[in-house]
Amino acid sequence: MPAIDLGRLKTQAARLIESFDQPEAFVRQLHEMLEFYTNRTIRPAQAATRASLPSYHTPKPVLRQIASELETPASQYPPNAAALASALWKASYLETRLLACHLVGFIPPASAMPLFSLLPEWVQQSKDPEIQAALLTDALKRLRRENSQVLLLLVEDWLKSPDHRAQIWGLRALIPLLNEQGFENLPAVFRILRPAVETARPSTQLDLQACLAALERISLTETLHFLREVIAASKNPEMLRILRRMLPTCSLELQTGLRETLRETI
Repeated sequence: MPAIDLGRLKTQAARLIESFDQPEAFVRQLHEMLEFYTNRTIRPAQAATRASLPSYHTPKPVLRQIASELETPASQYPPNAAALASALWKASYLETRLLACHLVGFIPPASAMPLFSLLPEWVQQSKDPEIQAALLTDALKRLRRENSQVLLLLVEDWLKSPDHRAQIWGLRALIPLLNEQGFENLPAVFRILRPAVETARPSTQLDLQACLAALERISLTETLHFLREVIAASKNPEMLRILRRMLPTCSLELQTGLRETLRETI
């Protein structure tokens, strides 16, 4: 892998963007660029840990520069961006799929709706944790900031699913929304979150824990009231066990507020 010359990298990325409206040409030139920056110091044993997708082991600065160049044309030419995102996803390399996620997140939400409808399928296809994380964060960037109601509808489908994997996806997509500055629509969040809390299991515990911590930062009082309601109505002993296990990770205020409620269920 050659040393990264920032000036050359910017020029290469800018030339790549010239094919923005030609998905096949863009993907072909992207492969050439990624090949140029391939990290050949990666040993076969290290590469085998990512057996789900082939990868050029591209340095992060290279992908960041390409993603940065994609942002403006994606906002200006949404149909071309949507076509290119689909082509990048179908190319089925780690780097092409990461760039597809970034690209979806740059498209105005109204124009990206067909891609959002594909998101559950894309998440399900993704065995690589990095790709899943990018789909649930980067791909939803503008939707999270510009139309949270639509995002909540998408997340709701996951959270009410009996499939614990879908619940995990929903929780991981919800947490960045809760961390957005100024987000306060807690009644909607509590409504869609309730099924995942009521059916909590060990596999969802860590993500549920992170979600509750984000909720608590917004409003301790409302989060405490929500959890007390769920506990009082619950007939699921596993959920109660999980909440007890989570209690030490909560703030002292939440621990104090929940301890008596949980004690009454014993």
